Amino acid sequence: MLGQPNLKFQFQFDMEQVIDGRNIKIIKSVETADKLTHTEVLFGEYVDNEQVLRALRELERKYLESPLYEKLHGLEDRLSISFTHKESHAVISYTTED
Repeated sequence: MLGQPNLKFQFQFDMEQVIDGRNIKIIKSVETADKLTHTEVLFGEYVDNEQVLRALRELERKYLESPLYEKLHGLEDRLSISFTHKESHAVISYTTED
């Protein structure tokens, strides 16, 4: 995205944002292949970045183990993960927000 810092800086910036006591949310979004349906649900809330990273790593591992999903991007790219379902072509993403 335009104007966004690189991953290493963004990770450090996110680490510093946790001082106000608000929980960090992981949002799951699913977009159908025809882009006519987009849903977002709260996947979970976490008190710190360590818990968020653990949850995202576990999700990434589970999706990678499934032959039905193809990785679009993972934690090495940004603090979110995205996969596409090989049969339906739906895009499943997990992003963070505070």
